[in-house]
Order: sequence, then C-alpha cells, then structure tokens
Amino acid sequence: RKEFSFFQDVIYNEQFVLDEKFHGAFVKDITLGLEYLHLSSIGYHGALTTWATLIDRNWQVKLTDYGISDAVARWTKHGSINDEILKDGDEKTDVAQKTSILYVAPELRLADERNRKNRVDQAWVQQSVDKRRAADIYAFGMVMYEILFRNYPYSDKTDISELVDKAVAGEKISRPTVQKDKQLHPDLQALLQDCWHDTPDARPSIRRVRLSADAILKTKGSLVDSMTRMMEEYANNLEKLVNERTGMLEEATIRADKLLSQLLPKYVANELKNGRPVPPKMYPSATVMFTDVVGFTRLCGSSTPIEVVTLLNSVYSGFDEIINKHDGYKVETIGDAYMVVSGIPEENGKRHINNVAEIALEIMKFLETYRIPHRKSEQLVIRVGFHSGPVAAAVVGLNSPRYCLFGDTVNMASRMESSGEPGKIQLSEQSKKLLQNDYPEFITTKRGEVDIKGKGECSTYWLIRKDNSYFNTAT
Repeated sequence: RKEFSFFQDVIYNEQFVLDEKFHGAFVKDITLGLEYLHLSSIGYHGALTTWATLIDRNWQVKLTDYGISDAVARWTKHGSINDEILKDGDEKTDVAQKTSILYVAPELRLADERNRKNRVDQAWVQQSVDKRRAADIYAFGMVMYEILFRNYPYSDKTDISELVDKAVAGEKISRPTVQKDKQLHPDLQALLQDCWHDTPDARPSIRRVRLSADAILKTKGSLVDSMTRMMEEYANNLEKLVNERTGMLEEATIRADKLLSQLLPKYVANELKNGRPVPPKMYPSATVMFTDVVGFTRLCGSSTPIEVVTLLNSVYSGFDEIINKHDGYKVETIGDAYMVVSGIPEENGKRHINNVAEIALEIMKFLETYRIPHRKSEQLVIRVGFHSGPVAAAVVGLNSPRYCLFGDTVNMASRMESSGEPGKIQLSEQSKKLLQNDYPEFITTKRGEVDIKGKGECSTYWLIRKDNSYFNTAT
C-alpha cells in the first residue's frame, strides 16, 4: 500500500471536496515545512511546486525534492548526470517538468537566461540563502493559490502551454494575480500579492506568511486534529439530534397510538401493531344502539357538502363525549347513522344496558339545545333504537382493518332505530327486561306491537327518562 500520494493528484481531483478546514491544514503543513527548512542548515527548498509535495494517509502534507537543485544543476552542466535519464520513469515528469518553470521566481528566471547567454554558471546557484528563501515564498504563493482554487493564478483565457514555452525561452511572462472571479478574504489576497512581489526583499518571511495564513484561515492543529474535533462536534450534535428525534418519535408514536385506539379497540390495536392476528370473539351479552338523523336527505339537498360535513362533525363530537363518559364504544358512523355498543370490546357484566340507556337520554338532552350551524333556527331531530343480546366481534380486512359486530342483536338494534319515531328512543323487549330487573330507575312505556322486518310482530317500548328520585324512595 502506498504511504504517500502526490499532493497535485489530490487538489486537482474533483471527487475530493476540500473545504476551508482542508485549505487551512494544507497551507499550515507546507508553511511549517518551509519554516523548518529555512531555519535548518539546508536553508531553503529551492524547487517548491505542488509536485514537490506529498500527502500521507493522515492527510498531512510533506515536502520533498528540497535542497537538491544546486547539485542537480551542477552535475547536469558538467555532464555527470543526464537530465533525460532522470526524467525517464518519473510519473510526475510529463506535467511537472513542463509547468515547474511557473513556480520559479522572476529574478531567478532572468538570471538563468542572462547567464545562459553569457555561458556562465547559473547565477541563482550563487545567490545568497536569503534570495533563495525569497524565491521559495514566490513558489509558495503559487502553491497556496492552487490549494484554494485548484487552478493557476492566471486568467482562464491564458494558454498555460504557451506561458510555459515563453518562460522556458526566457521571455517575460505575465505576473500571477488573484483573478477577479475568485472570492477571497482581502487579507489573504494581499498576502498572495506580497508573495509574488517583483522585489525579493519585499516578500514576507516564511514565519510571517505562516502566522498570517493561520490567522486568516483560522487553522488550529493538524487536519487530523480538525477532523477529530469535527467528529466530536458531530457526535455531540448527533447525540442531541438523536434525542430530539427520539422525543419526536415518541410523541408521534403516542399520537399514532391515540389515533389508532380511537379507530380500533385498544387490545385489537396492540395485537395488530405486534403483527399478531385477532381472532373473532363471541360476547354473550351486550347492548347495541343506532341513531339516525331525521330528514337528512332533504337537509343534504339544500346544503353544501362543507355545511353537511360541519354539521355531522359537530354533532358526532358531542355524541363522542357522551359515550366516553359511559363506557361506550363507537363502532362506526356511516353518513348520518351512528352505531354505539357497550359490553364490547370490554365485557362489563350487566352494566351495558345502563350505559346505553344513559347515552341515549344524554344524546336527546344534548340535541335539545343544539342548533344546525348553517341554520340556527332549525333543531336537529334523530331516531334512536337499541337492543340487547349476544354479539360476535371481529377485525375485518388487511389494508384498512375494521372492527365489526355481527349477529341478530345488531340487526334487531338497527330495526329498533329504523322503525322508531322522530325524537324518541325505542328499545326491544329484551332490553326493557334488563332495565326493569337491574336498573328500574329508567322509566319506559310500552309502544305496542310493531311489525319488525324479518321478525314479525314484536313488542317494543319507549325510553322516557331516568328517575333519579327512585333511589331516595327505595331507601
């Protein structure tokens, strides 16, 4: 496995998203390396380019090819080495050997061309260490610009190949500059321009470059340190986010459970949530009640759909509050039909008849003061009927499961409503006997024999009221 990669391959690879943290870390690594060289016995780099920098597996930039430019120039001039042989097999040669001239400070290119014409040794080899350090600063400006913008500091219209050819031929080339279309901190732009100053002595020292770049790019520690801090911040933020999302999920779950419990009995909802089937169940005794709005078809014909929906919503909301107080369970609403049961899904002994009787009377009392929202002068009138007996309950359907009741008791309760009279509560003889035996405080009167579809003549009764004084009298 390769320990290092060419830095050039990283900064020009569009697959890598390099943000300010990467920029700051890369610049910091290079300036620290240059500062070390400038303070060491070597004294300078001498050939700084993006190809003379490597990057390791920890994303730390290392400098290479430093301090050898003098020796290579002398050995090549005296024929000790062959420059072409050095290039052979060098994977960075094709690009680096062509563009490296752009990193050479203008005073060095000028001295190189002048002394080549005069057939003397390279003057830059004999330059002072300070001049060589100044040339490093120029090259660093080029490298930093590439780090920030993944391009050379020349106009997009500039042909880099032509620029290189001119530089190699000793011709004067345009000075590098920050392009107008690049967004850059003013202080960083000024630092780059200082690095490219035509006068070597006017260029900043590597220490000033490092301190300025650190201050502008706000670099603290290495990239690994930055990434570690970033991961810690991310972990903390993630933990906070997870807690928030968990809280939101719990709230959503509570709301969903509440909604589900309104649509299905609680035990049924729990079984379905856990993926378990809900087998049908037979209840030996329960009371089923139906209500129906009188003249609903006529009312719908003279009302808008929104008015009808508003009406039913307000009425059924009132009904719902009543049945919740008396251990009732709303099975379903179909249009203006409202179906209620007690004793299902939770068995409650004989109390189911008491609960339904209470519900029926309170519904009638509720409607005494209720007015149709879009017709304040009209009062809503309903028929109510209920019957007691055995009932089967089951969950029907997979995609939209419904809790349904089956049996003759349900049919009889429906007949009690449909055969009743507006504004009255009709109950079967079976329900009347249960009230009479266990809850005699409920006052009923016999209606008489009524022809019930599928049953023939049946005795039915009207539920009139509840006599609260009955208990005092009995006592």
